[in-house]
Formats: sequence, structure tokens, C-alpha cells
Amino acid sequence: MLKEKKLKHESILGGNSYGYCKIEGYDGDIAGIIKDENIIREIDSEEYYLAEVETSAVDSDYHTFSYEYFFRGVFLNFNLNMINTLKYFGEDFSEELFPKEELIHQIKEFLKQNHIVKETEEYDVDIIDGCLKVTIPNRKLDEQMLEYCQSILSEIRNYYSKKNVHITRMFGSYILLKNENGELKAIKATPIPIKYCPLMVQLLKEVGGEVAERLLISLQNSDTLKQTELMCELINQVVIKGGYFDTNRPLNSCEANVLFGASETISSGFKSGMLDATVIVSNNLGTIITTSDGNTQGAVKRMTGLFYTSPSEKIVEEAKREGIIPVFPYTASIDQVSGLKQAIKLGYKNIAVTLAAQDNELLEQIASLENDEVTIYKFGLCSTGISKKTAIRMKNHADIVWSCASKYVKEYIEPNAIAQVGIKIPVHIMTPKGWYLVKNHLQFMSEQENFDDIELCSGEEKPVFLHTDKKIKQLVKKEVKKCTDCPHPCI
Repeated sequence: MLKEKKLKHESILGGNSYGYCKIEGYDGDIAGIIKDENIIREIDSEEYYLAEVETSAVDSDYHTFSYEYFFRGVFLNFNLNMINTLKYFGEDFSEELFPKEELIHQIKEFLKQNHIVKETEEYDVDIIDGCLKVTIPNRKLDEQMLEYCQSILSEIRNYYSKKNVHITRMFGSYILLKNENGELKAIKATPIPIKYCPLMVQLLKEVGGEVAERLLISLQNSDTLKQTELMCELINQVVIKGGYFDTNRPLNSCEANVLFGASETISSGFKSGMLDATVIVSNNLGTIITTSDGNTQGAVKRMTGLFYTSPSEKIVEEAKREGIIPVFPYTASIDQVSGLKQAIKLGYKNIAVTLAAQDNELLEQIASLENDEVTIYKFGLCSTGISKKTAIRMKNHADIVWSCASKYVKEYIEPNAIAQVGIKIPVHIMTPKGWYLVKNHLQFMSEQENFDDIELCSGEEKPVFLHTDKKIKQLVKKEVKKCTDCPHPCI
């Protein structure tokens, strides 16, 4: 819940609290701490925490006077979709993308225009610790105030929607997209760390055209500036114009883009009844819960990694019509742990969850949510460039891992896998539960084959499955020749 995640912190007056109200004191603002005993009514959600409170604060110069101030009103906290550009691009330009004062001004104007506050009335709007905090005196958390809160959430969504900022990934390069003069454009890309990936080459040759050809050629030289320029051009020409961030796009599809992809494996799980929900990430939606093979494939399409996205009211409504549950319909935040908790709360019992890149560090926390009633299938994706620590956590807690171009997957995960699918970009099955889901997908791909008697093991006798001539061929690891068409270099 938001109160758990965002509001408990050391207040400026000391002691654990849910937050504090700013009160106009003798010489500037002072703070009235909000604790359990101060709360008259509260509503807690993934995107907001609302409370009707009464509290007090003391203002004193410790010598000549001491005043006690009393506050009763509403304390509204809205979770924001904070961006961490430092994590992906090595520099912090979050304030440039999302100026705090701009959103604060927008909310203040909304409060005044809708007569929620009076011009002469003391109230406070601030952004602290990733939350928009609104404190209004002499108000109750009644039905009218709840309607105002929904409108504030819509204002927050409109703010992010107009900014239209996204972070995606291709060839191990992180790319920043943003709205410029009313048009979504890729404006920044990190240097491309790998020279070759057979899957990306295949997809680019299918849909990339002349820009893709120039990018593939540029990967063979060391002109990183040219490579990043071409990467941005490719995203503009292929990804954006291809409709991947189009808020009019359909969210239901039966198209299988790759043979052994995560969404394809999940779709087979839905078809056979092994899964009743999955927690994945989608453009303009953030973390979502999908409930069928069609809306799972439709939600992700050929997405190669999404690490930040802006919300869209239009696509949220389309998602709901397709049976998709947006966990953060107003902010499009990406938080797979919260998404999984929400799926469990909604009563789903067999859930697949995907984690990308360094977020695979959350696998241990994800695993702790599993119990006798809830089965969680944990997918480790987008592993290029992950740390050693993350790879070890994937080894210990993931059920299925996609190798991508990760040297640590080769070092720590591949030797411990109990089965493998594919050779160029291997999919490593780490647990019997993971094999149960993969076996089901293989059965859909080759109905004539029977995979019930496969002996799972690590090492040279490990079973390896290939797709050849529309059939599944089984080998053991020691029979697999060295790959000459694999991603390189591994990082």
C-alpha cells in the first residue's frame, strides 16, 4: 500500500510518522505530525493515501513564549511516477523533464478554480519523497472530497500524459523518448554495448528498412556518437511510427512474434489453463495484470524492454475493455511487486510475473509472496548488462531466465539450469515449475511430441530443445556444437 511504501519516514520533529501537516506558525511553517491516533478516517490505495486528521504542533523560542497550534482537515498524498534518469543515463535530468513547480502550480490552480480552497485560506501543496502532498484545513474526507481527489488524480495523469516520456531499450542501449512540439521522439540513447544479436537482426530486417541496415553496419565500428544517433532515428522511424506507443493501438492479439518469447510462453499457459493472470509491463500503462492469451500478446507486442512510461487515459480505458487491469491507471508506474500483490489480492492463484534487467534483484521479494495457495512463475528478462549480484539472485529465485547477452547468465545461471530451449539466445529453465510451463509451450508448438518423460538435470546431460523443420528436436548439452550465431560481446 502507498502508506507502507511512501509515507513512513522520520519527520522533522523526530519519531516515526505517516507524514505531517504544515501549519502556519509564529515564524514560518511548523509541522504537525500525523500518527495513528491522529487519523479520523483514511483510504489507502496503490496510487494515493487520503486521511482526515487532527493534529497539533508547538512553536516556541524556548525562552519567552510557547504556542500550540491545532489542525483539523484533510491530508492527501498522491504517488507520483518519479523518473530516475541517473540509473539509465548516468546523469540526473529529471527536473528538466518534470519540473516540480509546474505540477505544484497546476494542482494549486485546480484547487482554486474548483473552489476547493479559498484565496484567503491557508493550505499547502508540495512534492516530497515522490508524493504530491496536499493539506487542506477545515475539510472532511466526505464523498465530495473523494470526487475532488479523483479529479486531482486526473490532473496528475494529464500532466504526465502531456510530457509523454518513456525509457525503452534495444541492443542493450537505453533510449529516452519524450514529447517535442506535440510529437513523440527519441532524443537520447546510451552507447550500444553489443555488436550483434541474432534476434534483433531478424526483427530489424523484417521491419527496420534502410535505417536498420545503417545501424547494423555502424555496430561494426567504434563511432558511438553515430550509433546513438542512428538508434534514435531507428526508434523514431520503426518503433514510434510503427505504433508501439500509439494510444489508439489494439490490446488484443494472437500474433506470436518469436518462438520462445516470454509472452508466447505465457499465452500457452493461459490456453491450457495453467495461468489465470500475469503481471507484465506495457507502454502507456506501466505495470498491468493480464488475464488471457490474447490480451497478454496484445499488451506487449514486440516490446524489447520498458523501464519508464507515461500514462494515457485512452489506452487505460481500452485496457479495461480488454480485461486488462492497470495497477497504476493514473501514473503508469512500473512496480512489479505491487502488481503481484494486487493480483493476489484480487484472488488469482497461478500468476506469471516478468522482471527486466536490474529489477531482477526483486526476485527474492517476489518469491516470498508465494505460498500453498498461490503459485508464482518468475520470468527473468532483458539480462544484458546485469550485475553479478543480480545474476546470482536470478539463479536462486527465477523459474525461467532469458540469457540475452549477459556474461553472468553464462557464468552463474547456465551451469545450474535443468533444461534449455534454443542455442542462439538460450532460455534457461531453473526449476521443475519453470519446466512445467515451458513443456506446455513446447507441446503447443509440436502436438505430435511427448515431453512427459524428460529427465531434468544440470551439466552435460541437460536436455536441450531446438525448433527445426516445424518440429522440436531434443539433444543433450554435450551434443550441442559451439554457437556461431550468438550475441556478442557478452557484458
